[in-house]
Amino acid sequence: MGSVIIGTGMHVPPAVVTNDDLAELMDTSDEWIRARTGVQERRLAEPGVGSADLGAAAARAAIDDAGLTPADIDALVVATMTPDFYAPGSVALVQELAGLGPVPAFDLRQQCSGFLYGLDLADSLLAAGKAATVLVVGAEVHAGLQPWAAEWRALQQGTPPTDEQRKRMDRYRGWGVLFGDGAGAMVLRRGERGFLGFRLYTDGSQFELIHVPAVGSRHQPYVASEQVAAEAHLPAMQGPQLYRQAVRRMPEAVEAVLADHGLAAADVDLVVAHQANTRILDGVRKALGLRTDQVPVNLDRYGNTTAGTLPILYHELRHAGRVPAGGLVCFVTFGAGAHWGAGLYREP
Repeated sequence: MGSVIIGTGMHVPPAVVTNDDLAELMDTSDEWIRARTGVQERRLAEPGVGSADLGAAAARAAIDDAGLTPADIDALVVATMTPDFYAPGSVALVQELAGLGPVPAFDLRQQCSGFLYGLDLADSLLAAGKAATVLVVGAEVHAGLQPWAAEWRALQQGTPPTDEQRKRMDRYRGWGVLFGDGAGAMVLRRGERGFLGFRLYTDGSQFELIHVPAVGSRHQPYVASEQVAAEAHLPAMQGPQLYRQAVRRMPEAVEAVLADHGLAAADVDLVVAHQANTRILDGVRKALGLRTDQVPVNLDRYGNTTAGTLPILYHELRHAGRVPAGGLVCFVTFGAGAHWGAGLYREP
């Protein structure tokens, strides 16, 4: 017996921002972005739309896909690095918007690895008999952090950016082209096969690889106009170090969880990996000795949706018939914290 994925769903905002759009806002090009990241376009949420809105839409789709109703869900897990409000977390909003009952609900903040941690938590709840049907959601709206979002909307109305606005956007080009908005969800129940095990890791010495310097309890007040003026509320990223850690830690985690079950990379049918950067994905594939088709990519269409990447990608693969019956699937992530890990799944 294991925890089996019986339904999946996803939801992305309708607005599509292409690389050519960004080239009209900052010193970049479609060729530059594709070569360095693999991203071709990303989705952007409208003002007033939060991660809970996208998460609830994905949740409802997953429940419907499972052939269930919201009343069948008896535990909820939501992973996000972009909560709708500072407090409380977004899980209560997802619970309400998805029409669930007053079920136990868990907020997770492992950023890019949040959904994987959520799967492990769901598996534990099911194994312990504390729940019979668990809904896991990964949802992100990065729009409020994007240094180009307002300028892109103005450009759609015919107003090009000023020179000062262009200079500001250029400063954040390294990470500003990466992220997109979206959400995915899975419904889990006990069944034949399913999740075999997980290996999860956290190393706080890597905390500054990706972090937001301002806004938090270390600051009094936790947010101030001076922080915003200095743009310390925006992410800071150490790109080269992040790449080195990701291409090392992700294959290590895959090999560790496989070894726990007497398996090797040659036994894997699919690796559903966090969609951060195609260079990272290529490094993971080469380290594990896998074919290109065994490490699928949808980063080109959505960008990095952080906690949304795993469920969105798996949903698309599943509904495209690319997850073979009895196939061995490995979920793997690396992200801010640093948090990373892998989960091994045998498709029923």
